[in-house]
Amino acid sequence: MANVSNELLEMLTNFTVCEIGAGALQGITYALLLKDNPKDVEAYKRYLNIVQESQKCGFRSNELFRVYEIGNGYIMDMDISTVKTITAIMAKKISDEKAGKKIPTNLIGDRPEERRKKDIAALARYLKSEYDKGNTQLELALFSRNTTHKIRINGKGPRGEALVIEYNAYAIRHWDIELLNEKLLIPCGFRVCRIQPCEVLPSKTGVSFMFTLEDVRDKIDMHRF
Repeated sequence: MANVSNELLEMLTNFTVCEIGAGALQGITYALLLKDNPKDVEAYKRYLNIVQESQKCGFRSNELFRVYEIGNGYIMDMDISTVKTITAIMAKKISDEKAGKKIPTNLIGDRPEERRKKDIAALARYLKSEYDKGNTQLELALFSRNTTHKIRINGKGPRGEALVIEYNAYAIRHWDIELLNEKLLIPCGFRVCRIQPCEVLPSKTGVSFMFTLEDVRDKIDMHRF
């Protein structure tokens, strides 16, 4: 049976405080790190210890903490239920230390799940609008750390002119696409048939993915027989 050691609890608490903070209220339980940033590389190596310690404690490799490598960086993602537990422990500790000051332990509530549902629905509407225009190749951002559905990156053009690159952005993970397809897109006659990670954005506020859409109306008819 898996049990959280003191070392693992300390590591998870540190990640929650340093990387997530109030973002947990918006379902943001992940940190984005860049390979060309020495501090990020150091943090990546440190957070890998969470995976190793969790396995020592009897947890599956991706049960509490997930690590994904993208071309130019890493995604470090903590399970939302674990974040809620850590937050409750921290709130209780503060309450105990400050006599007479009661801090609710269920600070996060269902807000992360509600944000996820809203963002999946918003992504479905965006994909439907683009598909209706005939666009089947789209680049957008997942693992968004913004409160809005936009990420803007400032850059420079070939002549040194100022450019702003804008991404539609959503605080969901790549595995949410399966649910998106099943519940919202396939009933509309199309689906995401491929999703390819591109890069951790320079602002570290999201990860860009290339989406490929395809018609499934013929496939749906065939599967009925």
